[in-house]
Amino acid sequence: MKKNHVTRCIFLILLGVIVLAVGIFVISENLKTISGLCIGIGAGFISMNVANLIIILYYKKHPDLKKQSEIESKDERTVAITNKAKAKAFDITVRALIIIPFLLILADSPLWMTLASVALYSFGFGAQIYFTIRYSKEM
Repeated sequence: MKKNHVTRCIFLILLGVIVLAVGIFVISENLKTISGLCIGIGAGFISMNVANLIIILYYKKHPDLKKQSEIESKDERTVAITNKAKAKAFDITVRALIIIPFLLILADSPLWMTLASVALYSFGFGAQIYFTIRYSKEM
C-alpha cells in the first residue's frame, strides 16, 4: 500500500479522537444531542480507520493475498453476484418503504414524517427510472 493511505488513516484516527474528546469533555450537558453525535462520529472514525490500518499492514506483510483479493473483487462472477444482491436488497427496501407511511399515519405521527417517507420512496423509484434509462442507452 502507498504511504499516503497509512498517513490518511492515522490522520483520521486522530481526528476521530479529537471529535470524540469534544463530545465527551467539551460540549455541555444541555447539548446532549450534539455531544452524542460527536461521540458517535468520533468512535466511527476511530474504529473504521483502525480497521483500515490493520488491513493495510496485513496486506503489506502478505502481498500475494492482496493480489488475490484484488483479482477476486474484479472477477465478473463476483461483480454479477454483488449487483444482483444490491438489486434484491433494493426490492426489499422498496417493499418496506411502502409500509412505513401507513404505519406513520396509524401512529399519528407529524405530517412531515409521513411526507418525508413518501419522498424517500419516490426518490428510490426516480433513481431506478433514471438508471434504467441511462443504462439502456449505454448497453
